[in-house]
Amino acid sequence: MIKTFLVILSPDSSLTPSMLVEKAAETGGIDYKETCYGLLVEGEEEKVRPILEEMRALDPKKVFYKQRGYRIGDDRICRAKKGGGPRPGYHMLSSEREVLKNVSRALEFEGEAPPEKEKTSLEVEKLKRIIEAESGRD
Repeated sequence: MIKTFLVILSPDSSLTPSMLVEKAAETGGIDYKETCYGLLVEGEEEKVRPILEEMRALDPKKVFYKQRGYRIGDDRICRAKKGGGPRPGYHMLSSEREVLKNVSRALEFEGEAPPEKEKTSLEVEKLKRIIEAESGRD
């Protein structure tokens, strides 16, 4: 079954969409289209999945992919056929792409979260002095 995937680069990745195109071109047997955020990849799923993993291996924490609902060149979402403007879903994809910077940073922690600060309690008298100082009473 033919499937189409979006390969999306995190905005802070050192890779470019054209680097992903080179990887897709050297493997063959699939269709692809370069975009401003990465690449569209289309083909038989058993051929496409290994290529997606190879692309991801180039920068594992900054290359992401997800399945797309429309094939490359589908008339229902083609901007040329609809008279221009952003394609359906572009604004959502744009906001998702900005979140990828945070996802990339989170993936840097390799399993262990940073240690939490030790919690301390505030004495009642000290709290009263702070409130009084802030309210202007001495």
